[in-house]
Order: sequence, then C-alpha cells, then structure tokens
Amino acid sequence: MDALNEHDTENGTLDKPPMFTPEDYDTWKVRMEGFIRNQDFKLWKSVLEGPFIPTVPAAGAGGAPMPKDPALYSDEDYKRMEVDSKALWLIQMAIPNSIIHAFKKCKSAQELWNSLQQMYEGSEDVKENKKDMLKQKFENFCQENNEKMTSQYLKYV
Repeated sequence: MDALNEHDTENGTLDKPPMFTPEDYDTWKVRMEGFIRNQDFKLWKSVLEGPFIPTVPAAGAGGAPMPKDPALYSDEDYKRMEVDSKALWLIQMAIPNSIIHAFKKCKSAQELWNSLQQMYEGSEDVKENKKDMLKQKFENFCQENNEKMTSQYLKYV
C-alpha cells in the first residue's frame, strides 16, 4: 500500500497534483502541465499568459486600457480572476513545505511557474551551457578495454 501512495504522490492523481521534486524537475514539469490542463484548460492558459486583470477603456481614443476600480468588478471579472487563483493554488499544492517558502512572493500562477523554471531549469544561457557540456561528454564517451557492453551502457545513462 505504501508503494501505491508513493506512486500517487510522485505522479499525482486526477484530483491531486504530482509532488514537486527538485532533482526531477523536468519530469514534474511535464506531469504538472498535464494535471493543470486536465483540470481546466483555462488554468493552463493563465499559467502561460498571466492573470486576468479587469480594465476599463482609456478616456481618449487609442489610449491603453486602465485597471478597473475593484468596487466596479462584475461577477464575470471575479470568475475570470479566480482562474489564476486556482492555477496558482494547484502549483502551490504540488510544492513541499521545505521549498514553498522560497516562492512566497509569487502572486500569480505564471510568476510561480516561471520562478520554478528559472531556479530549476536555468536561463537560456545555462541551458545552452548544459547542452554543450552534454555534447562534449557524448563525444568523449568511449568503451574501456575489457569493458562489457552492459557496463558501458549503464555508465552512459
């Protein structure tokens, strides 16, 4: 039974997000995206595009919309804002207590998602450096004298 619970914690279930593990960020990211999209695609859209901010048209022609006074929010405005709130909550629920404190300033799902990505995946420069190092490691990879294929394979993966 414990193995099943551990599997559910790692992979998530239909109503429980997969638990975040820093050492397996890439796998968690794929599973979490699937989990969020399965809950409601609008949630994933909020992660990608950011939260809905109610606005009113600018007074002059061609001006940028202005943020709406919260006293004037409609029920529809609240429904649309709740989408990001739920997306943020789903991501927060997947992050262990030992890590979540580092992201307490993130106020939107997009901000939290991007912060996790920056911390555990790195910037574009860091990703390029990792690719270059892996390519070099692959090019320098060779079989030792008297080394069995299985041993070589395990060394490679």
